[in-house]
Amino acid sequence: MYRLVSPRSSLLYSLMVCTALMSSAITQAAENFPRPEELKADVAFWTSVYTDVDTKSGYIHDAYDLAVVYETLELTGRRREDERLIEAAKGRYRAILEGLTESREGQDGEQQRVLALWGSDATHSQLRNATDNLRFQRGQSDRFREGLARSGEWHNHISDVLAAKNLPPELAALPHVESSFNPNAYSSVGAAGIWQFTRSTGRRYMHIDYVIDERMDPFVATDAAAQLLEHNYQLTGTWPLALTAYNHGASGIRRASKQMGTTDIAPIVRNYKGRSFGFASRNFYVSFLAAVEVSENPERYFSTVSKKTPVDYAQVTVPDYLVVDSFARAFNTDLEELKEHNRALLDPVWRGKKRIPQGYTMRVPRANLSDTPEQLLAAIPGEERFSEQTPDLYHKVVPGDTVSEIASRYGHSIRDVVAMNGLNKRYHIRIGQVLRLPIGGTVSSAEVNTASPPESQQASIAVAPEPPTVAAVGPTVEPADSDEPAIIVGAEMTADPSDYTVAQNDSIEIQATETLGHYAEWLDLRASQLRHLNGMAYGRPLVIGHRFKLDFSQVSPENFESRRLAYQHDLQQSFFMAWQISNTRKHVIAPGESLWVLTRRQFKVPMWLLRQYNPDLDFDKLHPGTVILIPELVEA
Repeated sequence: MYRLVSPRSSLLYSLMVCTALMSSAITQAAENFPRPEELKADVAFWTSVYTDVDTKSGYIHDAYDLAVVYETLELTGRRREDERLIEAAKGRYRAILEGLTESREGQDGEQQRVLALWGSDATHSQLRNATDNLRFQRGQSDRFREGLARSGEWHNHISDVLAAKNLPPELAALPHVESSFNPNAYSSVGAAGIWQFTRSTGRRYMHIDYVIDERMDPFVATDAAAQLLEHNYQLTGTWPLALTAYNHGASGIRRASKQMGTTDIAPIVRNYKGRSFGFASRNFYVSFLAAVEVSENPERYFSTVSKKTPVDYAQVTVPDYLVVDSFARAFNTDLEELKEHNRALLDPVWRGKKRIPQGYTMRVPRANLSDTPEQLLAAIPGEERFSEQTPDLYHKVVPGDTVSEIASRYGHSIRDVVAMNGLNKRYHIRIGQVLRLPIGGTVSSAEVNTASPPESQQASIAVAPEPPTVAAVGPTVEPADSDEPAIIVGAEMTADPSDYTVAQNDSIEIQATETLGHYAEWLDLRASQLRHLNGMAYGRPLVIGHRFKLDFSQVSPENFESRRLAYQHDLQQSFFMAWQISNTRKHVIAPGESLWVLTRRQFKVPMWLLRQYNPDLDFDKLHPGTVILIPELVEA
């Protein structure tokens, strides 16, 4: 039996359903991304940075209490002059604060204003500490507005990827914090693309070499970011911690949570004093909350924002190695436009030094197509199709070599040599280093010092170059901040949750692939000394996950950590040049199964990677019924 429903009743019912769904979504968002009372002032600060001041100005503020903003400073746009302005303003407020610590009588107007920011009950100790915590934050309103416009091009794809993985939709705002949705963004520490992946973390999920860098492709990088965020959540258990891990690293934020005895983000942000837990890490979650607020309510903060519309692409898989000019002619597309839509292809391809790899998927706007992609591909002449990539030359650096001299000798530009080898901005090379050079110079290879590197060296030099367009660091932190750590090997390993640090009792957690010989070598000691220190019989194996005592009589803990991280970094980088993580799956340990069978035969996953996905499991005590997370691998 059916009941007729009037239009008005139907509309009322629809409104009730919509209201219920919206209420549920809001509740879910509040649960996923809580806004603790203690951090509301911080969120307000970043909301103001994103909407009230542009990059031509900024705030002089306290680095720890973001409710204390001393002044909005107008800049000139001239770097050295702006640096002097900022330092002069800091000096001015430092003098005021020092004066207030000595006496609060006879204050002038500026002193009264500054004291009012802290409150009349501020202690001398608070004000004294504040003299060391003066900081400048550049405004971002113009960048954020531009980012909102750019985001429209990829928003649908990002939303679809997050939904497919059942991840919170609010995560779509993260590129506002990382890059302002600038696809050419490349930070001072080597993070690239709208999601700002470092090369080390990016290689876990994407193809990155001297021809392709998928970090620069917003579509592929979004898939990778979803994997990393999902992994961080699995490791930390909360979204505030998972997001902070995106900046600070999974191992760092797990260590912070463990030391603080909580998963609550507020006390960690306020009280954790980790060595590398600087301003950017402390503020990553609150700046994300501000970005979510602004991106979801742009009309509240900006008069009008016209978002780009997604491009309707034809995705064309290249059947052979092709010179990019051949592809552009066949598809009647301008090279610059083609480059805009295929950002993962690097400079050597666009300069004709390398071919588009066989099997690579090109994106071409459908509006440009005069025929089907299959017919346009078929029109490329046979002599313009190749079965292999353009080969490389190799040059072994000898005393007296410079990058400019090598480039000139082979008939290449300095830019080509730098790009092919991922050299830093100082073009630093070392004697014995093997450089990769593109074929096509003006000098015959027979006339110069060429060397074909052994397999072990080939892996080490197949690195991605810096993209030609270099953008500023993401909006959260100014590059000049003194409290931000310099980039080190360990800082690149943000996706590795393993703890490689030395505890206060001089012990470490044993990780897979590490041996007693490694520890002895990194400590400049004999292995027998470490056996004696740990009461360990000869021939007894190390147990992954157990603690091991070390002797730092010859080497400092910091030096040991550096050597250990370098070893792990090289090990993991070599692996991820051949393999990528495509997904994860759960596996229940069955009777009779051993880790050796799981890692070597069934899933072919190295032990160290399996441990990274299951850092809290005691691998020495696994039993039937234990659920483990398995990373699924595909060839890079």
